Amino acid sequence: MKLTIYKPIWIQLLLSAILLATLSSCKKKSDNLTMPPIIADINDTLRAGNLTKAIEMTDALKKEALINKDSVLWSEAMVQQGVNSYYQGNAPLVLSSSDSAIIWLERQKPSKERARLLAKAYQTHGAYYDQYYFNPDSSALYFRKAVDNAEMSGIKEDLPQAYGNYANAMRMSAALDSAAFYYHRAISVADSIGLETVHYIPLYNGIASVLTDMRDFDNSAFWWGKSMSIIESMSQYDKFNTLTGYGNDLYYREDYEGANKLFLRLRGMLDSIPGSRWETMFTNVNLADSYIRLGQTSTATELLDSASSYFMEEQPNPMVLSYIHTLKMRIAMVKGEYESGINLAKIHPEADTLRLEQHLARLKALEELYSSVGNNRMAYVTRCRHDHLNDSLRSEKLKQQISSLNARYQRDHRILDLEASTTRQQANIYKLMAAIAIAIAIIIALILFYVVIRTNMRKREHRMMTKIISLRQENLRSRVTPHFIYNALNHELYNEKNGKPSHLDALVHLIRRQQIIASEILVPFSEELKFTGDYIKVISDSGQAPIDYTYNIEEGIDQDFLFPSMTLQILVENAFKHGFSTLAPGAERKLLISITRISESLISVSVFNNCGTVLSKAEKGGTGLKVLVETIRLINEHNKEQTSFHLDTNAEHDGLKGYNATIIIPNNLTRNDRQ
Repeated sequence: MKLTIYKPIWIQLLLSAILLATLSSCKKKSDNLTMPPIIADINDTLRAGNLTKAIEMTDALKKEALINKDSVLWSEAMVQQGVNSYYQGNAPLVLSSSDSAIIWLERQKPSKERARLLAKAYQTHGAYYDQYYFNPDSSALYFRKAVDNAEMSGIKEDLPQAYGNYANAMRMSAALDSAAFYYHRAISVADSIGLETVHYIPLYNGIASVLTDMRDFDNSAFWWGKSMSIIESMSQYDKFNTLTGYGNDLYYREDYEGANKLFLRLRGMLDSIPGSRWETMFTNVNLADSYIRLGQTSTATELLDSASSYFMEEQPNPMVLSYIHTLKMRIAMVKGEYESGINLAKIHPEADTLRLEQHLARLKALEELYSSVGNNRMAYVTRCRHDHLNDSLRSEKLKQQISSLNARYQRDHRILDLEASTTRQQANIYKLMAAIAIAIAIIIALILFYVVIRTNMRKREHRMMTKIISLRQENLRSRVTPHFIYNALNHELYNEKNGKPSHLDALVHLIRRQQIIASEILVPFSEELKFTGDYIKVISDSGQAPIDYTYNIEEGIDQDFLFPSMTLQILVENAFKHGFSTLAPGAERKLLISITRISESLISVSVFNNCGTVLSKAEKGGTGLKVLVETIRLINEHNKEQTSFHLDTNAEHDGLKGYNATIIIPNNLTRNDRQ
């Protein structure tokens, strides 16, 4: 027989956190019934380990309830005070606080709110009798009332722990069938509402322990396996409960080596936890029992002597001491000291609080001792008492009932797993469909966005083209006005009358070409050069001095590369307007157009003219330069290689100072770029 956990007050405060989860549970999910926010805050503070702060908050809540004469809030505060006192280890205040709330609540009309508070108060009351007075009958009574009220409140989240507490009380009373039933019910409800793993720990351990008590090892293995599968997520104190219970199960299977290894593992864990002396001594007792079964009585004796001193002087516990005396009786029997063992039983009678399993172990040891000394009558009496208790605890009918419950749960659990798996698959399909729909929507949105951008770009290009053409036409109109044509014609008639060469054909060609190229963005450079030449012929005839006009094209450059139309003419026009106009009458006028290759893909077209006054910066304004800048901007929007323009206002050529305007343009433009 192994020693089952029986906690002193200070360790109860830590281990009871799970058992009383409903007293400080998470905020309720029910629509119409919720835990007041202040109570939820107090419970959060308790879980954080700040008991002092939780007590201060509860006292403030009581004062508020008294000031406002709010009886419901006062009863809530009193129940919470009972919970705080339980964690504080103040047994009288636990009882008085929950009693005050229960007396007032039982006089009120039935309601879900009343049932919620009563369930909480009865839980505290049951815990008081379970932990401080070791009275399983009283604790079972109040835990049963807590179950009834939890069911009445309709808060499903409270039910698993209410059922679990009641099941534990039934187990302590040896009502194993009821214990198994309510543990199964607690686990089924927890499964149905999807509680977190932490809530399952006491439930798995509880049902596994019931099955161990029944010696139904096939089913107990299932539940201990589930409990051990989540052991890494447990707190240190939950691990203590689990390893102790699982060690007992291995012991009863007569796997003494397995039990010994598990208790040694537990001892190793406890050695690293400060303040765990009680648990260490408790484990030493179980460890000693396994050593006795393995024939290592000297090691067992050392462990029992230290544990006996502790539970007699430091933490008095009659139940543990009674079991230690049972183990010492067994050691005496192994050594052949039968009379000494019988005397131990007389000197140390069994405690009133001894559990049924421990009582059976003592009767078994006494039966063997009496048989060994030849006292057959006492051996027979003891054997009868043992068999009667053992049969009532583990009858075949009871085994079948509990085994049926376990089989039904496993079947239902498999169905739930299949349903959950199907639900997850459907959810994944819905998520995938939603993701595909979102992706399609994004693609459509991007396509629409692209279409809108392209449409806006084309509209912008159209506006720019319209603006450029308008500017060009304005520039041409200003250049080829009736006044300009009248002066040019008069000059040509004068030349013809005096036998000088006439450039009338250049004027006609100029007027004809301007109508064609005004709407073109790109033209072959040869056409641009010819157009510019005609312009120079016409405008130079009206000047006061001849123009020294030359152009140089680097060898290997094809003159038909595409060039922004009217751009060269604009630069020449600026030479006349801003350069030659500053020269004295009769001064030399120099105009040079140079076409050179500066890289495999770039060609430089520059226009140099001398002038009378060199400015510090380029002249601003003028329709021609606006046309040039807008044309270059439009071309650059459609080409990786960019066209650039710059004006040197302090250039020099053959000793003459003046302006040098340069356009650097890619030689791979196509006629599509004009659109």
